[in-house]
Amino acid sequence: MTELSDWLLTGLLNHGSILLGITLFFAALGIPLPASMLLMAAGAFTRQGVLPMQESILAAAVGAVAGDACSYVLGRFSLQLLPARVRNAGSWRRATALFARWGGWSVFVSRFLLTPVALPVNLLAGSTGYAWPRFMTAVVSGQLIWIFLFGGIGHYFANQWADISQLAGDVAGLLMGVALVMTGVWAVAKSLR
Repeated sequence: MTELSDWLLTGLLNHGSILLGITLFFAALGIPLPASMLLMAAGAFTRQGVLPMQESILAAAVGAVAGDACSYVLGRFSLQLLPARVRNAGSWRRATALFARWGGWSVFVSRFLLTPVALPVNLLAGSTGYAWPRFMTAVVSGQLIWIFLFGGIGHYFANQWADISQLAGDVAGLLMGVALVMTGVWAVAKSLR
């Protein structure tokens, strides 16, 4: 594990769920923190009786959802910073229409499956004016799945959570790579037509 991971694990043991919530908040804002690993560790610590389970779930949910909400708001206000020629371009209008159609699914899936693209999805949701209630519904449901999935894995496999955390990180990287390759193949096939 890295020095940052060790520091966060020590902090989790010393400061409890509050550190978990704060870390997940900043991770949702795009700061590269080992959020999934920390969530698995918190799950393992709840099984070992070091952390209270309900408090950990609440702190994780509040932190992650608040971070996503803030990044949506950042996207909303950053729209004004885009030049008018970009905001009025046909490609921007197509992106807005596409996000209006598929945005809920992209927000939902990027919470627990394709987490590396969560921040760009949040910023895009905000900048395209995606409806706040639809955004928050997708965020809350996706984050709860992520929290219960990763925290549950840590809780269930309390003695092997570090190894499983490494495996989960590898699988997430593989899924992200597959998604990028599929997107590239789709783009090439579309341009050849």
